[in-house]
Amino acid sequence: MSPKRVIWIAAIAAVLYIGFAVFIFTNFELPEMSPSALSLVALAAIVQIGAKWFFGMLFRESVRESGGQLRRFSAFKGALVGAGVARLIPAGGAITPVAMSWTVRDEADGTTGAGIRTVLLNYAGLLILAGGAVLLARPQEGASIASVGLVVSAPFVLIAGVVLMFGSGRLGSLAKYLPGFIRRRLDASVINHMPALESQLYIWGRLSLEAAALGLVLFAFGIDANPLQVAAAFGVAQLAGGLPGMPGGMGITEGALIFILAAYGFPAATTITPVLIFRLISYWLPAALGFMAGGMTFLKSDAAKAAA
Repeated sequence: MSPKRVIWIAAIAAVLYIGFAVFIFTNFELPEMSPSALSLVALAAIVQIGAKWFFGMLFRESVRESGGQLRRFSAFKGALVGAGVARLIPAGGAITPVAMSWTVRDEADGTTGAGIRTVLLNYAGLLILAGGAVLLARPQEGASIASVGLVVSAPFVLIAGVVLMFGSGRLGSLAKYLPGFIRRRLDASVINHMPALESQLYIWGRLSLEAAALGLVLFAFGIDANPLQVAAAFGVAQLAGGLPGMPGGMGITEGALIFILAAYGFPAATTITPVLIFRLISYWLPAALGFMAGGMTFLKSDAAKAAA
């Protein structure tokens, strides 16, 4: 997809989201925010960026294990572009590894396989987090049938996450079954590399910080959800938003967050505003930084220099 089309999609998505936010803010009574609450929201934004740093370090580790070298800041830029810009495109999760590889192409060529491993491990962690948290933090008595169905499916989600987590360590063995033109594009960057201690640190560092950002925003608005409820809401909403459809799960993620929090006894009228604030922090902030990182990378590229 061309950069111009990505910009158009981002602009349309931003206008729609702003329109939706204005509708909510003008039709619902918003609670006043104290200076301490504003500080918590600002801290949530910092925590969210810290989560992307861990995502970048997982990418860097994957590149290193496949024989390449990548600076920490370069890996961080790749994470911002992959987690931000790529998510502006429908089914952007499939494009994320390519976007990450493109960002670091002048420093480490042929890193798409490392990006695939990074995305798969993050998705596996989300499955484990969502399944485990829903099992441990069950919805209230009398919750909707959909909430009960979520609890019933939680063990299968958890098992799928574990299988994907450690099955991804055999990517190199699976690559030989791919069509030849795909194998050639991935080069030697798809390898067998089990997610050991270092990988686990980066995976859970990112997921823990992103869930913590949600918890901080909820707490800033007086919503006293416990850590397991926050983890369940975050994990399920991220999985729902990752399904093909709206860019970045826009609309789907927000609805899933409100639904799960309602199952834990928090009315939608009190959660809709913090959910929108959280999405500004978790979606639009990384997207904006991703555009900046991608633009900076392009301006320093050989193609830009040749054009100049």
